[in-house]
Amino acid sequence: MKRLVILLISFFICTSVMAAQSDVKALTIEQMEAAESQAYLQQILSIDSLEDAEDCRKHRNDALMCANFIINTPCELNEKSDLMWIYCARYVLLWDEKSDEILISFPKSSKEWMICPEIMSVFLAACTKTAIEDKIIHVYSKELHVKAVTTCVLYYIKHKKTMDMLCKPNMKKLVKKHRRGKLEKYLSDQYDKEYKGISQTENFFIPE
Repeated sequence: MKRLVILLISFFICTSVMAAQSDVKALTIEQMEAAESQAYLQQILSIDSLEDAEDCRKHRNDALMCANFIINTPCELNEKSDLMWIYCARYVLLWDEKSDEILISFPKSSKEWMICPEIMSVFLAACTKTAIEDKIIHVYSKELHVKAVTTCVLYYIKHKKTMDMLCKPNMKKLVKKHRRGKLEKYLSDQYDKEYKGISQTENFFIPE
């Protein structure tokens, strides 16, 4: 299951990257500066892999920057200005695969909306951001689950038109819970039901 999930995400990201490869040089200086600097962005775009957990520790801030970019930027994938989103999603995936500072689980209850690769990338970014900032080391905890899924819901609400055009994730129930102020409790109860309240220690695991 771990390999299947990684392959699915990698296929989406790599396909987008290949389609956009010839347009990388078309990024403007202003777009580069939105990611702090042209040199920094070029460094991110040029990385094909991270060697190991130690290498990931050296690039922790890079992963956090990319995660923040994904969470705070609409994904439209049909514009040159969105190339940074694609590359940041790819970088977060590379970091998550090799880092020993993060552990991600895909809850069974997320299947209806996790089939959307763009939302899945937001989920990975949210897990990465939360794990780094809150120092939730190598465990998929209830706190991580609630924050990551909530981030996905807020992202979907903010960019609903684009998301529905790209992949139509089924997030109606979660959006309704959010609007009624019941999302946090719902996600907390959901975690307790699926994982029996126990923090997960197996990466990329979907409970049966």
